[in-house]
Amino acid sequence: MATRSRQSLHMLEYAGFRVMGFMLSALPVEASSKLGGWLVGWFGPKSKKRHPRLLRNLKSAMPELDDAGAEKLAGEVWRNLGFVLGEFFHLDEIARGRVAVENPEVLRAIAAAGKGAVFCGAHQANWEGGGAVLVDFGFKPLGVYHPMSNALVNARVLATRLKYYPGGLMAKRDPETPVAMIRYARQGGGIAFLVDQQVHMGLQTPFFGRPAQSTPFPAMVARQCGIPLVLITGERLPGVKFRMRAQVIDVPRTEDRNADIFAATAAMQAELERTIRQHPEQWMWTHDRWK
Repeated sequence: MATRSRQSLHMLEYAGFRVMGFMLSALPVEASSKLGGWLVGWFGPKSKKRHPRLLRNLKSAMPELDDAGAEKLAGEVWRNLGFVLGEFFHLDEIARGRVAVENPEVLRAIAAAGKGAVFCGAHQANWEGGGAVLVDFGFKPLGVYHPMSNALVNARVLATRLKYYPGGLMAKRDPETPVAMIRYARQGGGIAFLVDQQVHMGLQTPFFGRPAQSTPFPAMVARQCGIPLVLITGERLPGVKFRMRAQVIDVPRTEDRNADIFAATAAMQAELERTIRQHPEQWMWTHDRWK
């Protein structure tokens, strides 16, 4: 009975997702983005779990904020998440002409070397559209994704994302994923991660003045395979346009492997923090980064 009830719920969710997708994709990208921003901006603050967490994270990271300032910023965070929702159904248009890379010479040089790279990003600005630019530079990234509980919605979302990950997408907790990614990197492929979420048994690196468990895997692969570790950060601009920047993170290669991995991971998180501080409303503060 419980299984049948869950299946019915998933079917209902999937139907809602398809209807929403049909409506938003029928609108111009600017209108779809605004509508998504309005919807999530209205519903988000009503969340009894995520909104209080969002406020706690903001006030802990930026203690200078008073209650009113934190609420105002939280509202902007929710709206940005809504923008991303509305824009998801227009990823092709965004990828074709709405993303500019501030320093394309960095990516061109990495592509010309033909050794592959470890690309790291964050839930910042529009991370879906921003990540799509890697394909324009000739990379065929292999990415990691967190499967959704609804298999029908998950399959639809994956189908949209896959065209920007020619190397494929692998489930985050699949035991084959780390081995496959290292093999792909050794073959000269680019592998892609989002590195701004809490990772169980990760390295305790400083992030907004507090230790946060961060994944050491990107730095480990970069060091082991002798390939660049690259942080891709993004900024939302007016008119549903985006500016991305590629930052090569130094990976020490001393006799102390663990210290090298920690140093590179901490440096990447520090650079990510710096860019988030520039536009805090564009980062997803709703997850439990300091759990």
